[in-house]
Amino acid sequence: MDESTEPSPLDDAQARLSKLASAGAAPARLTIEVGDLIAGWASEPDMAGVTAQARIERLWDGFTRDASDLQEQISDADGRETPALGLAQRQLAALQAIVAALQAAHEHLPGAEDANA
Repeated sequence: MDESTEPSPLDDAQARLSKLASAGAAPARLTIEVGDLIAGWASEPDMAGVTAQARIERLWDGFTRDASDLQEQISDADGRETPALGLAQRQLAALQAIVAALQAAHEHLPGAEDANA
């Protein structure tokens, strides 16, 4: 496969986490998945000119937006308990777990204090 068409580590991570969140995976599993991704990135801190910290920030931004959008959709639901609403609530919990895990990882990366100063 041509290098220009291969997905980036960031694209791979987003697809992997999105797939799990869409399925309504357990928040604990998503926390573990985020930890595994970050551990892999930390071992190669500047792949393709993008640091692990920058990747985390990009993922955090995207998943934060997704969680906010889904929360709004759930709030707009007419209040009836349906299988679709139950799935949406599990998906929201999954997205919130991703966001929390990314935030925690960002805060614990070497150099995060400098970036937040």
